[in-house]
Amino acid sequence: MIEMNRSIPQRKTEDLEKITIGAARFLFEHKAEDILVLRVQELLQICSYFILASGRSSRQVRTLGDGVERYLKPFHLPRIGAHGRDDSRWYCLDHGEIVLHIFDEEARMFYDLENLWSRAPRIEVDLQIPAVSSEAEEAS
Repeated sequence: MIEMNRSIPQRKTEDLEKITIGAARFLFEHKAEDILVLRVQELLQICSYFILASGRSSRQVRTLGDGVERYLKPFHLPRIGAHGRDDSRWYCLDHGEIVLHIFDEEARMFYDLENLWSRAPRIEVDLQIPAVSSEAEEAS
């Protein structure tokens, strides 16, 4: 009998959405632009949420990606992969249920994921509310 990996916590949809919204808010606080959160769970079996965001330069794209990785670490999401950090035109961070796509402006227009996933419901996020890390939630 094959044992499933029990080290990956199963989270409720509401909890995943909170983490996703927190990551979007983190990106906003760190000057990401055009942030969009899509719920793709009805369209894909491999993840539940996409976050799309833009940076003004390759350096900012990399900094945003590295920063959101640090933000997500306390939530203990599995890190399936990260692609594009060195090129930093499209930095894709795959955390299982949440996949982040951070682009420079040209790459975002070229790949046009908003149009590709236009059937996915958009999650409205009040970006003015500060992001809360899991460490802060545990302390309250």
